Amino acid sequence: MALSSSSSRAAHTIPISQRLPPTLVQRAHLVLFNASFLAMILVLHAFQLCAIPSRTGKRLAKEAFGSVLVAIVALFGPSKLVITVQKDDGPGGVALEDLVVRDARGKVVRLRLDREAVLVSNHQMYADWIYPWIAMSYAGVANGLVIVLKASLEWAPLVGFAMQLFRFCFINNTTKPLDKSNLVPVAREAKRRGEPYQCLLFPEGTLYSKLTRPKSKAYAEKVGIPDTTHVLLPRATGLHHTLTALSAAPGAPFPSLTLYDLTIGYAGVPAQGYAQDYYRLQTLFGYRVPPPTVHVHVRRARAAHDVPLDDRAEFDTWLRRRWDDKDRLMAHFGEHGRFEGAEGVGDERAELDIRLRAVDFARMGVCVATVCVAVRALWWTWSAVGSVKGG
Repeated sequence: MALSSSSSRAAHTIPISQRLPPTLVQRAHLVLFNASFLAMILVLHAFQLCAIPSRTGKRLAKEAFGSVLVAIVALFGPSKLVITVQKDDGPGGVALEDLVVRDARGKVVRLRLDREAVLVSNHQMYADWIYPWIAMSYAGVANGLVIVLKASLEWAPLVGFAMQLFRFCFINNTTKPLDKSNLVPVAREAKRRGEPYQCLLFPEGTLYSKLTRPKSKAYAEKVGIPDTTHVLLPRATGLHHTLTALSAAPGAPFPSLTLYDLTIGYAGVPAQGYAQDYYRLQTLFGYRVPPPTVHVHVRRARAAHDVPLDDRAEFDTWLRRRWDDKDRLMAHFGEHGRFEGAEGVGDERAELDIRLRAVDFARMGVCVATVCVAVRALWWTWSAVGSVKGG
């Protein structure tokens, strides 16, 4: 891993703007990463197009992209997931062993997540979504993933249409409100077919950064509520609608819906530091300067029973308290580099090495083989048509 000019600090602990220029080896690695990632995305997108008539194929595409992310992390930016939990005897408590599966040697090899769940997290950098997707892959529920995204991403080059085929949820405050989105229809279909459903959203709505922090502070002063300093204040409307529509409204598809409250911290980012200043997609994987550990603290609740959805004011207060807790967790993490030792956090941790598994090779292999067969069939058809016309 690259070091600072004084050779005393690991590169991941230094802001990107202060690091030494990339070496020739790092530049070659950057080219290799981008070529590999682009090839994987193109093959997967081609598989998506081939799988449009098949629901099984569409869900395999989500699983396969989870495997692509595992491959990218394992090959280009090795990191380890460190999982901690809220103490089991307090609000949001969960036993650590309820979330992990160990082999005979005690090594974590898989994760456990409830089949129907909403996952929320603090939002620090544009690659935040990668690690929850990998966690879902290790839990065997990635084929049910739905991410709530800004509508501006719906037609992003190449990936926009791919995300539409994944049936992700695109929203904005004007033309695409959440209550008019595909959120509930997709959930109902998953329920009807007995398939997993995992909805990932970031209630802060944008990255925690030097540009957004002042806006969050100004809003806190305007409405007369305490400010947070290590996270942004959450937006309650979207989460309230999501939890209500999926679990508490009449005819809701998942009355037993689980809410996972994730707090994510990246090794090397100090208290009140901005993760985006330390980690970007191209530096993470292109220059191979990843966080050695990605820390995920988990709280769990039953949405319809543990969250005050009936009273909006009470829900807003509940969510702010959760984010106050998250603020304290991130302050502790920035100072100590871990969540253990913070108030309410269990003393144990579980570590998961992100490595390629046999199932990852199998999923990606199916995609490659399918695309090759489709291309060959198209070529044969084109040649046959040309021969007929020529004759």
